[in-house]
Amino acid sequence: MNRVSYKANELPSLSAEQEANLQRLAVLSDHDIDLSDMPEVTDWSGATRGSIVSSDSMVGVSIVSPSIIARFQDKAKKTGGNYQDMINDALEKYLLDH
Repeated sequence: MNRVSYKANELPSLSAEQEANLQRLAVLSDHDIDLSDMPEVTDWSGATRGSIVSSDSMVGVSIVSPSIIARFQDKAKKTGGNYQDMINDALEKYLLDH
């Protein structure tokens, strides 16, 4: 699977058709939205509270020093970014440059 990522200030502009679709959807009530292709999930017996990604499916785990994480978190707060994405982007850039 290919990964596509954008910075918040680099998002491509919406087309006129996309803008029109968003405007049309914005005025619909919940009752008017067609969810027939997306049935409601009623069986939550296999759900795990608080888990987003199971540890078995993680590609890898890395140990990053708390000071590095803190620096990225500080930068993310100042720029409105996601510190984990910023760490990933920095590592990818480093690998491409070296």
